[in-house]
Amino acid sequence: MAPTFRHRVGMGDPHAHYFTVELRVEGWSADILPLQMPVWTPGSYLVREYSRHLQDFTATSSSGIPLDWHKQAKQTWHVQTAGVSQVQIRYRIYANELTVRTSHLDASHGYFNGACLFLYVPEYIDQSQRVTILPPQSDWRVTTALPLVAESGNSFTYEARSFHELVDSPFEIGTHQIIPFTVLGKPHTLAVWGKSNLDYNRYLPDLENLIKTEANLFGGLPYENYVFIVHFADGYGGLEHHNSTTLLYSRFELQPDEKYYKFLGLTAHEFFHLWNVKRIRPSTLDRFDYAQENYTRNLWFCEGTTSYYDELFVFRAGITDVRTYLKQVSEAITRLQTTPGRRVQLLEESSFDTWIKLYRPSENTPNTQISYYLKGQLVSWLLDLHIRLESAGQRSLDDVMRLLWVEFASKGQSFPEEALTSLIEKAAGCPLEDFFALTLRSNAELPYERYLRAFGLQLTVEYENRPYLGIRTQEKEGRTTLSVVEEGSPAHKAGLSAGDELIALDGWKVAHSSLKERLSHLSAKTLVDITVFRREELMTLGVRLGEPVAERYHLSIRKDANEQALARLQSWLGKIEG
Repeated sequence: MAPTFRHRVGMGDPHAHYFTVELRVEGWSADILPLQMPVWTPGSYLVREYSRHLQDFTATSSSGIPLDWHKQAKQTWHVQTAGVSQVQIRYRIYANELTVRTSHLDASHGYFNGACLFLYVPEYIDQSQRVTILPPQSDWRVTTALPLVAESGNSFTYEARSFHELVDSPFEIGTHQIIPFTVLGKPHTLAVWGKSNLDYNRYLPDLENLIKTEANLFGGLPYENYVFIVHFADGYGGLEHHNSTTLLYSRFELQPDEKYYKFLGLTAHEFFHLWNVKRIRPSTLDRFDYAQENYTRNLWFCEGTTSYYDELFVFRAGITDVRTYLKQVSEAITRLQTTPGRRVQLLEESSFDTWIKLYRPSENTPNTQISYYLKGQLVSWLLDLHIRLESAGQRSLDDVMRLLWVEFASKGQSFPEEALTSLIEKAAGCPLEDFFALTLRSNAELPYERYLRAFGLQLTVEYENRPYLGIRTQEKEGRTTLSVVEEGSPAHKAGLSAGDELIALDGWKVAHSSLKERLSHLSAKTLVDITVFRREELMTLGVRLGEPVAERYHLSIRKDANEQALARLQSWLGKIEG
């Protein structure tokens, strides 16, 4: 008979930021009990070393007799069971990092992802797990997508079918606001911690419309209940889970409309992940190895395609108009086209190297990298237009998503890692080898113009009103430093370096706030002197300014668009008024 695993989570002194965790293993028969803690959490592709927050580890028998143990590796413990079948492990986890992928505990609430708190036995990772939550106060409530199986006083017990499900089910504990609602006959919960300027009378109907719009693509909702955990505090982020999501958003960034739409886009993004990634997933992300990196070249699709759909779903739900949507696409184009790294890193390479690059930015990141979120979004957009054009409007990226759902995800299966592009071709009904060679496996510029005129669109470029220098600056404690020096730029050629403290331009003091204005009075090809401190050494370098470069891109409907192009645009967006 397989052993049983029961976790208990206490938080008796929450202002000290410590969760107290107990794991009780019953029915163990081997001489050694091997325990591991995940080094990462699914959906956030970085080894975060959660065991660095673990302390005060002890192992005893059920009667309290100490058992010998030793740490085998950074996240692995081996307990000598001495023949006992019931083992109790106790430890504390320091939790003072408020992000969607970590854990946070203070006097106002407790929040955790399972990967941050729980130990597992690799051999029994598919075994059911129970977790009991012990809130520190009687008015603290517990919200999670896991089913409640027992409640006694101020003790709440939940059951996960496996360690995977336990890791995939975050908990919010405290006096947070709980708003239940029903969509398409399924119960949903909005659990909100923190005050904000969100207009709930507006958000709740919009949220319901988003859920219905996304469900319409796949013909229904693939769960029995769903939980939105929302933290209003400093920061931004979202993390998807099988039947829930956690959103982090700045409390006063929900008005006016532009900021509110960004929050809706985040909501739509994480909710769409319940299909794309959590169920529609490559085989390399089918069963997670929590002890090391899990590689895939398809994050451009898992995240980038989701990024394409998030703002599109807000539009399809009737919340934004066509001008707002095209403005959002324009902003994405601007971000990519003003990132020098687009000429260096391939999109598939960005997906594969996320473990060592995306979440570990440096001053050279803009020069050498692109985000698979960002470029993946634009490639997915162009892919959608390509399919619609080649099929005369009979097929689209929607058909790709439905094929992957019907043939794989709805059956509980992942698609083969190396088969994604061929499956997209199958759903599209047209050859895509050249498209993918250009967009995924080369650093050539994306072929916007190839598609825009056919859909009645045009892309215009706004150039900087100043000559090109090629630096990005930041101000901290009254000092202006160079945060980025773009490779190949006039500043780079002159010898300026990231980290230099900017002092003067042509002998006159200059700062972060005044640099652009000062440059606007100069002309391209002018030779200027830039004075900086580098490791406390004063130096002046001559820089010959370059021609102005592109600053913004604007996507709009062509005034001379013909009827056929407008019909294609109408077929894509469904509506083009506004």
